[in-house]
Amino acid sequence: MLVEVGGVKVRFVSWAEGIALSEALAKKVEESGYKPEVIVAISRGGLVPARVISDVLGVDDIVTVGVKYWGLAQRRAERPLLYHGIEPGVVRGRRTLVVDEVADTGHTLAVVKSLLDLIGAAEVKTAVVHLKTTSRFVPDYYAERIEEWVWISYPWSRYEDLREFRKRGYDVWRYMERIC
Repeated sequence: MLVEVGGVKVRFVSWAEGIALSEALAKKVEESGYKPEVIVAISRGGLVPARVISDVLGVDDIVTVGVKYWGLAQRRAERPLLYHGIEPGVVRGRRTLVVDEVADTGHTLAVVKSLLDLIGAAEVKTAVVHLKTTSRFVPDYYAERIEEWVWISYPWSRYEDLREFRKRGYDVWRYMERIC
């Protein structure tokens, strides 16, 4: 569902759609023949898609890396901020799939891929649920390409988005009955 809230176009993704898109993303990885040994979920947005992808691909080894970049439809920092990393031994010498929910600018994925390459991952591939055309970094896999820029509100980050909209004086609860 697409609505405008305070001048920002927002696409609300339902749980069913989010899971289906994550499963479709996993199938693209599977069909490519790439067999990751470890999945790195970019926290927090990539946590749910990474879990779904791990189940579909049968990869039990999931770790997280914490990176922050965006507030609500605006940048919080000049570049992504790594707030917790990965123990190098977890990925060193292993095929690694990095999962996030969206590539908006691509900076977060680029930082994490560079970090994993630096600490010795054997092969690093990247996957996102949504690739926006504004991204300078094109991930190896994506479920859906977004041509027109919109803020995507995923069900797993819904309350964060609602809080941020409320801080700006916009109530989006009226849309919740239609999307949850």
